[in-house]
Formats: sequence, C-alpha cells, structure tokens
Amino acid sequence: MPDWRKLKPGDRIRLLTVPLSDLKQRAHELSVGAEMAGSTADTLERIIASDPIIIIVHVDEYGAPWFRRKLVADDGTVEYHSLTVTDEDSWEFAN
Repeated sequence: MPDWRKLKPGDRIRLLTVPLSDLKQRAHELSVGAEMAGSTADTLERIIASDPIIIIVHVDEYGAPWFRRKLVADDGTVEYHSLTVTDEDSWEFAN
C-alpha cells in the first residue's frame, strides 16, 4: 500500500476512488442541508471520471501533498481546484 507521506512534487499518481472520509463527509453534509454539500467528493468523482492521473505540485508545512486541477462545468464555467492526498486506499503510483 502506498504511503502519502512519501509523496513529493513531481510524483504522478492515479486516483482510484473517492476516500471514505470524503464520502462520509458528503453524507453528513447532505443530511444537515449544508451549502455546497459534498463538494470535495463530487469534485474527486469528476476528476476520476475525466482524467485520474494527477501530479503532486507541492507539500505543505504539515506534510500534506497537494495537486491542482482545472475542470469545466456543464455550463462552461471553468473551475480551479486544489486538493490534498492524505489516505492510502484511494490512489496508486502512475507510470
């Protein structure tokens, strides 16, 4: 199992699934009627469906590796996302 703590800028990884913690967060946010409920899980699902290969761009002061992705919404709006990888079960190294 890969260790996210060892990721460094330039590493290419493949997102395989939305982390369980994000799925649980979405379910909770939906149950309480939160604004933009489940946006992280929704964004990750869109990334996985379109192109699951991402490149780590930096590691923050807490050791979390970050990646960025530009997505185009159905209405043509361009969205910019910056997300971390902090679990071991949702990704693998890409060739």
